[in-house]
Amino acid sequence: MESILNRQLIGASVLPLERGGLNGVVQILPLVNIALVLIDLNKPVSFCAERKPGKYHFSINLSDNPTRDSLVAQGVSITRPAIFGFNEHLKDLDLQLSAGCRFCNVIVPESFFAEKLTEFGYFFDVKDVLSNFNILSNTFVSSHFALYLNELWQNLPSLALTPKLIEQEVLSTLIECFVSHDDRKVGVALARRERHEAALQVLALTNSSPTKPFEIQDLCSILHQSRTSLFNGCKEKFKMSPLQVVRRVRLHQVRHALMDAEFCIENNISGVSDIASYFGFIGRSHFARYYKNEFLEMPRQTLSNRRYSQQTF
Repeated sequence: MESILNRQLIGASVLPLERGGLNGVVQILPLVNIALVLIDLNKPVSFCAERKPGKYHFSINLSDNPTRDSLVAQGVSITRPAIFGFNEHLKDLDLQLSAGCRFCNVIVPESFFAEKLTEFGYFFDVKDVLSNFNILSNTFVSSHFALYLNELWQNLPSLALTPKLIEQEVLSTLIECFVSHDDRKVGVALARRERHEAALQVLALTNSSPTKPFEIQDLCSILHQSRTSLFNGCKEKFKMSPLQVVRRVRLHQVRHALMDAEFCIENNISGVSDIASYFGFIGRSHFARYYKNEFLEMPRQTLSNRRYSQQTF
């Protein structure tokens, strides 16, 4: 999932917030100048990433029931149809998605979007919102934009429209959302507390250094945080301790390797013990217990299932 997201972001890190395997859909639809991303997963997740400079991100929850299938973006809970994440001063992406959330992101180059706004005569009106706010909700968002994107993703395999026509429709509908004042509400991103920033750094650090074992004293030293601050930040952000965050990321990295023969060949590893050792698990019995507790099966079962699927291809 991280490798797909990193086509449009930098250093994407994903943390499942419940036990079990992470399954679902991550799609990218590249058009002429813009790109659309859809994420639909079976588990609640938290993920963070750096934004690539020079691009706007217009995000929306396409769930049928956003009140139930909610998300938290930059610390703000969003429970109604709304476009968010577009503030031009944001440097990162900080999201928590529920299991039923269908997260859609429209990524538009800043220079190209400025050209379109000027072309439509809305540059200054929309630029003011992009500079000062991060959430926009109005009747047009739910009645037109969300509806169009849902239909687009559902009919994509049989869609006869050209990428240029799709792009024009997405952009014109998006701009209309920003200039419509019908039942309009706007919101800002919350300032992030230092301990929550540190919690996100625990996730990013663990994901970017897959073979490095981390103890709590290592994390405190690297992130310049006390044990109490780091513990409280992770508990508030992820409902886990720092070491539970590290362990869950590592277990999912192990599971990915067990299911990916190409990864094992590229890294010259084979078998459960090799893979567990590669990701920093020392005691075999402890690792097997953690793995079964997380995925409700032993690691050798995951490996056997992969090998069986290869044989029956």
